Amino acid sequence: MDAKLRQVVEFLLREGQVEWTTDKSAPGVEPEARELFISVGSRSESLPPHPRMLAWKLPQWMQRSVRSTTGAVLLSADALDELSRQLREGQPDGAIGPLKLRIHVHTLDVVCASLLAVYRLLHGSWPEGAEALADYLGEWEQGHTETVGDYERALGTVFYAALNLWSSETDRPTREVLELMVSVLEVVRLPAECAKLPEGLIPPVISRRLKADERLYRAELSRAQRVQLDIPLDARKDGAVRRVDALFLSSFQDVTVLRLLARTDSENTHYGQGFDFMAVHISRPEQTRPWHAISITPERAGSLADLAGALDELEGDRLPDGTPRKRGARRFERQPNDYSDPWYSDGYASPVGRSTMVAVPYSGTRLSRRELWEAIWDRFNVGRHVHVLRAHTVFARPFLWRGPAPDAELVSRGFRRCDFSPQGSSFHPAVVHSFLGATHEADVMHYEKSADGHTVRVSVYPNRLVVVWIERPGKTPTSLYALAQEQAALAEGKALWELEALRGLPPWLAPLGPERWLVYGSYRISRGRSSMLDDSRSMQGLFHALASGTEPTLEKLPSEAAAESRRVLRDAAGETEHWLTSTGGARLEFLIEEEERGPLACDRDVLLFLLTIGQRYSAFETSRRMAEVEQRYRTSRWQNLRPARSVRSDVMLFTNSLWHTRVSEDPDVNARYLAWHSLHGLQETVEAMRDQASELDQYKRDQFDRMVGILVFVFLPVSLACGFFSGAQFQDMSPTVGIPGATTGWLIFLGYTAAFTVLVFGTVFLARVMNWRRR
Repeated sequence: MDAKLRQVVEFLLREGQVEWTTDKSAPGVEPEARELFISVGSRSESLPPHPRMLAWKLPQWMQRSVRSTTGAVLLSADALDELSRQLREGQPDGAIGPLKLRIHVHTLDVVCASLLAVYRLLHGSWPEGAEALADYLGEWEQGHTETVGDYERALGTVFYAALNLWSSETDRPTREVLELMVSVLEVVRLPAECAKLPEGLIPPVISRRLKADERLYRAELSRAQRVQLDIPLDARKDGAVRRVDALFLSSFQDVTVLRLLARTDSENTHYGQGFDFMAVHISRPEQTRPWHAISITPERAGSLADLAGALDELEGDRLPDGTPRKRGARRFERQPNDYSDPWYSDGYASPVGRSTMVAVPYSGTRLSRRELWEAIWDRFNVGRHVHVLRAHTVFARPFLWRGPAPDAELVSRGFRRCDFSPQGSSFHPAVVHSFLGATHEADVMHYEKSADGHTVRVSVYPNRLVVVWIERPGKTPTSLYALAQEQAALAEGKALWELEALRGLPPWLAPLGPERWLVYGSYRISRGRSSMLDDSRSMQGLFHALASGTEPTLEKLPSEAAAESRRVLRDAAGETEHWLTSTGGARLEFLIEEEERGPLACDRDVLLFLLTIGQRYSAFETSRRMAEVEQRYRTSRWQNLRPARSVRSDVMLFTNSLWHTRVSEDPDVNARYLAWHSLHGLQETVEAMRDQASELDQYKRDQFDRMVGILVFVFLPVSLACGFFSGAQFQDMSPTVGIPGATTGWLIFLGYTAAFTVLVFGTVFLARVMNWRRR
């Protein structure tokens, strides 16, 4: 190692020579007489530049287009020479007196700037590699990851791997880290050499660590959240946005390392350009609170100018330990509040006002990573820029009716009979007569009552199943994200039960199925006014939330299994999509121009939705009742003599009617009907009901045959013996004497036996005719 550089390392490591401190300075505080500020401090633009405040984000350096603190050090030769003269005053043999370095944390820029500043103080010149190092640090600090070099040999990644391997318990960097940076200064002369260090310069332990980082990053991806966000291009409320791939990651790895790996990762991103946006949670065992770092690639369009202020407001009035947050002078003139802010933004110090990064908080935050991610997802959600012109949503829930006859009860409460056969022109006549209430002999009856701007309907199915459904029209334009949130709140909440038409019904309704409303809606979306409607995970997740009635939060984005189980059908023109899930569905109409079309109302898609709901839960209830009957048969020996005609008729309704074949000659309608069947598992349910009915019938036959066997092989021999002895007793003779037919006693025996035989087998015959053959 060069003697001058060796002297710099020993000077920085000497306890009584250099005092390192990471204490955060108060706003407006200036360095003391023997102190240097390295990447810390704040200063107003109206004040003259301070020569010993070396932080590239200060106005005095931003105005000179300095891109790193290392670059600011190289421009401060005169100030450092003056400080060197002051430090040597009164020292023996012209030695340097004690020096104090106030830094933020040991970043690559801070350590390099400290090395060069002390080199200048000791030797009055710069080392040969200083210019190359400053140029490289400028690219690194600005986040231009495409120019910082290969991951396994770039100076930035090598430094942070060394920092993690050789960590210090004090504010002073370790000898290994300083010697590594000094060895780089000895070798490099061009910025390209910093981007690809010689292999012999990288210690083997660091090389192995860098090779393992790639695998660790892949492992972290399996636990990460990968979504898309709309990042504003400017500060205007309704300004243009840019859609980026976002990565919400929680990791023990260094944020800089993760950023470099993620931004070059085109394999796992939707748009194939790497993750432009990252929200990283860094767990540090020595700290009581987690760190977070949020960034976007600086060279790309987009700004996070007000994100740090929004996150700071989420902190509330309390610190992580519960004590009140303090207010005071702002650290930066552009800071949106006067809190003692934990969140930091590059935009606070930038005179341009454009921020592309929210860095690690100054102090601990009370926000968990889930709260942080949800706040970002809510703020930059892609659904905020998708315009829904009109919406018509139906909320439905199945129940078992526990009260008196539902028809009379509903009429007495103000409901009136309604007929949906005019809306069912595309259905087969058998379905119209059975399901749409065209006649009084229909299998399903529909009743309605309008109040509070809503129409409440009750559909009465066989087996005392009722489906309560509410139509909720929406004529005011809204965003896709807001509509999904409102709809999910109604599906999960109790607001719909407060409608006047439903207040008297709950005592008669026994819950059946999920404790939430199922949804189906028709929505018109303006494609011309909306941001791009692509097949990204975020956009597909919003459509899924709209169709299923789930809340559109980051935590509830549909899983891969849920995405595979749904059905998405498109019409021939491609302007309408039908999204079908197990808890609801949606018909999406995409308009290029906002033209006037007919109103959205109850139509054949809604009727298909209600038809399959009734089939699903009626089949479940019928299967449950059959199981109860079977249980009674297995616990009661004589239960098989009781008829079960109601269960048999319900089974016949769902296994032999047209409801389980084709409902329409229109292939599109029938395709959606079959899709509902597939999602609800109705085909498997019907087969299971048939098997259950066959098994029950066979079990009853076996029980009946067992009873007949008991009658024939137990009671008949006894009757024969009784008749034989009775016939012999009439003639007062021994049973061994006498010829059958020659005496009156034997005639009595034959008549006795014939009468008992007719009685036994007649009973068997009548039981068979009246029991299972007539069910």
